[in-house]
Amino acid sequence: MLKRIQAISILSLITFNFSSLAHAGFTFDERYRVGDSWGKTPVRSEALDSAPFGLKRSALATASAGGGTSFYLGKFAGYHVMATNHHVFQAAFSCLGTSIRFPLLRVQSKCGKFFGTWPEIDLALFALDPLTPEQERTLAPWAGNFAFQASIPQDTALVTVGFGVASNPGRQLVENSDPDCRVISRTDDFKKMADPDTFNPAPYQAWSFATGCDASHGDSGSSMVERETGRVFGILWTGRVPKDGLAQSSDGLRQLQNQNSDLIWTELTYAVPAPKIGEILARIRDQNTTPETTRTVLTELLK
Repeated sequence: MLKRIQAISILSLITFNFSSLAHAGFTFDERYRVGDSWGKTPVRSEALDSAPFGLKRSALATASAGGGTSFYLGKFAGYHVMATNHHVFQAAFSCLGTSIRFPLLRVQSKCGKFFGTWPEIDLALFALDPLTPEQERTLAPWAGNFAFQASIPQDTALVTVGFGVASNPGRQLVENSDPDCRVISRTDDFKKMADPDTFNPAPYQAWSFATGCDASHGDSGSSMVERETGRVFGILWTGRVPKDGLAQSSDGLRQLQNQNSDLIWTELTYAVPAPKIGEILARIRDQNTTPETTRTVLTELLK
């Protein structure tokens, strides 16, 4: 969904361009919306105690990362490991020293170690700078590694939290957990697909499952979480922009499901599935060319 143009991150540019595009007549809700209504709403810390666990854990584990979103996986091999998209941090130089801010926990750090970035799963892994003991205690309860062995059933209720720009010029933390935010593709049906974003498509394919979640530029790198349990089913990577037709009707989404339509793979919002992430990270771990530190971290991550 959020790609680079001539090696400059569109994630950084989109905030600058948002106001001028809005004045030019763009209605961002309508360009990005899935289902009957736009479901992205600001996350309020005071409302999290009564929220489903998946929303609470996802919101508290989510941090800004440059112009995109990242989330905390946990402490592995002594490193506090974060995940985001390959197209957010395409190389170490784009990550190192970048501010990483958890707005609800009031924890701020920087990208201190870069482990790697892999377009096939649109994933980058990095570590936070060393944290204080207080920061470690604050983050620890909300860690959530990928559910590498999980089945991803059709119609599972999802939640995703990020910093998307649509109707959000202040770049607040926003969440989507409306009834359309669920797994649309069939159970464990994963495809390696080209980017359907007509605004600025990525030049690579990535493994995907289809969802009905609302997302916009700036949400890239958000966790895709099972709403009730908090299990991390994957990482958001792209979506059709603009969306239209059946994708912008809740009844239309159900029709696409019932017909197992090919449009499921061109018109919706897409996340890289955790099982595919695990499969490919295991392959990378076992390659002789993988740096020793990355191999050690992946070994712990995949246990």
